[in-house]
Amino acid sequence: MANPTVVKLEGFKELNDLLVQMGEDLCYAKTARRVLIPAVKAAMQPVLSSAKLLVPFDENNTSTKHLRDTIKLYARVPTSKDQRSMYADKNAVAIGIVSVKSDKRALSQEFGNAQVSAKPYIRPALESNVSRVLNILGAFLTYKLTHYKSRK
Repeated sequence: MANPTVVKLEGFKELNDLLVQMGEDLCYAKTARRVLIPAVKAAMQPVLSSAKLLVPFDENNTSTKHLRDTIKLYARVPTSKDQRSMYADKNAVAIGIVSVKSDKRALSQEFGNAQVSAKPYIRPALESNVSRVLNILGAFLTYKLTHYKSRK
């Protein structure tokens, strides 16, 4: 079993207070659209790039679309379905998802099946980029919130 990654995060009360203030000043939906969703999308770019590098690729395949071409990054306000997921916090304001076109081939590669062993690429892409994701998210939010505070 791999060693779990431990990440120490501080300053969330101040961050939350500033985001609440920004939401009250600008509207919460606008704050999510202009600040949080772009921050999440920028932060998840390394995961998207790594997943495309890790996914098995068949150079001889010319008849169907390659699996790596279906890997996409989505950043959005969580839907009610997202909020019921065990992977999303019920209080989340923005989520980032790296996913593939949902089909048997994609699921077999990531999770395996009775005939094929798993060759995961999305989870390893996320696990290997946790620090980068957090650093990019922090830098993006710092920039946006500093810009917001300087305009007040």
